[in-house]
Amino acid sequence: FKFWDHPRENVSWYDAIAFCRWLSYKLGGKWGLDEVDQWLVRLPTEFEWEKAARGTEGRAYPYGNKFDAAKGNTGETGIGQTSAVGMFPDGASPDGVLDMSGNVWEWCLTDYRNPVPDAKAENLRNANTRVLRGGSWSYSQVSARAAFRFYLDPYFRSHYYLGFRLVLRPPS
Repeated sequence: FKFWDHPRENVSWYDAIAFCRWLSYKLGGKWGLDEVDQWLVRLPTEFEWEKAARGTEGRAYPYGNKFDAAKGNTGETGIGQTSAVGMFPDGASPDGVLDMSGNVWEWCLTDYRNPVPDAKAENLRNANTRVLRGGSWSYSQVSARAAFRFYLDPYFRSHYYLGFRLVLRPPS
């Protein structure tokens, strides 16, 4: 990888799922496809992602309702590539989550055409299109809105702006 403190790029949904399963296994947790709600590490559902980005206020952007190019790495920021994770601390969501507006599109667990709020109900065995959230450094402010939905086929990885975020489940 070019920069150790930047998000990983060129990642398919399958790559992200494989990483989550591997890390859950390495941490001593479950990792079966039918046990996704019990993995110690997994992708967020799009509902979890949106709540983390918008808070209970339902903000347009994680940091507020008006776009600000100084609070996230979007096309308007002009960096022209990914940025270091945490470079935009003023762009934090109400819960303090960073980089939810721009930098890389983030894969979600969710099937785009059949969204379900509970991870346990997700069918990881199909090849349906999957949700991406957050926009990226190469897209405009419109896609960086916290409610904006995008999708791609799960095998798609050939773009430099596809990455993922993890949800950690504490061991019981």
